Amino acid sequence: PIDTTLVAAPKTGHHSRPATLTRMVAAAIQYLRLVRFYNHTNFLIVLLGAYTLEKTANVVDMVILYLSFNVGLYGGIYTLNAIADYEEDRVDPAKSTRPMPSGAVSVSGAWAFLAGLWAFAFTSSWAYFRSLALIEFYIAFIVVNIAYSFVLKKVLYMRFISAAMTAPLRLCMGATVAGVTCPIPAALIAYFFMACVQSTKVRVEKNKKDKVCNGWPPKLLEALCLVGVAVSFTVEFPKHKLFLSLAGVAITTFLGLSMIRDSHASFLLGADVHPKKKEL
Repeated sequence: PIDTTLVAAPKTGHHSRPATLTRMVAAAIQYLRLVRFYNHTNFLIVLLGAYTLEKTANVVDMVILYLSFNVGLYGGIYTLNAIADYEEDRVDPAKSTRPMPSGAVSVSGAWAFLAGLWAFAFTSSWAYFRSLALIEFYIAFIVVNIAYSFVLKKVLYMRFISAAMTAPLRLCMGATVAGVTCPIPAALIAYFFMACVQSTKVRVEKNKKDKVCNGWPPKLLEALCLVGVAVSFTVEFPKHKLFLSLAGVAITTFLGLSMIRDSHASFLLGADVHPKKKEL
C-alpha cells in the first residue's frame, strides 16, 4: 500500500532570518559598548570651553563635534584602551563581562572597529569644519591616550596625573570651535579637577578608597589638586565669571557626592565597575 502520511516540508532559510538578525543586533550592541556612552559626560568640558569663555559656539557645530569627536575619535580611543587592558581584564572577575574579555568581540574585530571609528572622526571633522587646528587636537588626543594606555598608567605616580591631561585639551578644543583662546588658569582648573576625579574613580573601580593606589596615599593627590584649583581660581577671577561659576558648581557637587559615597561620584564620571554592597 502507498503511504499517504503527510510529511512536513523542510524548513527554508527564511525561517532562520529572525535568529540571524537577533545575533547581528546582539553583536552590534557589544561593539557599541566599546564606545562607552556612559562615559560621555566628559563632553561637558568641551561645552564649557565652547560656551563660557567670552564667545559661544554654534549649536549645530557642537552636535557635529560630539558625533565626530566623542563617538568617532574617543570611541576609537576607548576601544584602544579595551585592547590594551584585554589580558588584565580577562583575569579580573569584575571586568570579565566586558565585550572583549567575555569573547563577544575579538581582538581583530576591535582593531577593525577602531580603524573605522577613527576614519569617521577625521573624515567628518575635516568635511564639516575644514579646520587644521581640530585635526591637530585629534592627533594630540590620540598621542596622549596611547602614551597613557601603554606606558604612563603603569608608571608609579603617573596614572592619575597623566589621565588628566585630556581635560585641558577638551576645554581648549571647545574654545577653539567658539573662536576664542582658552586662558591658562581655566585650563589648569580643568586639569587639577580631572586629576582629582580620576583618582577617586580608579580607587572606586579597584576598591582602594583607603589604600595606596599608584603610589599615592589616600586623599593626598586630591588635596594637592584642590590647592591647584584654588590658586587657579584666584588668578582667573574676576574674568570669565560664568566659567568659574559652573566649574565651582561641578567641583562642589563632586566633593559633596564623594563625602556621601565615592561610588556615586564615580558613576557620574563614567566608572563602569562599582564595588558590591556588603550583605547584611
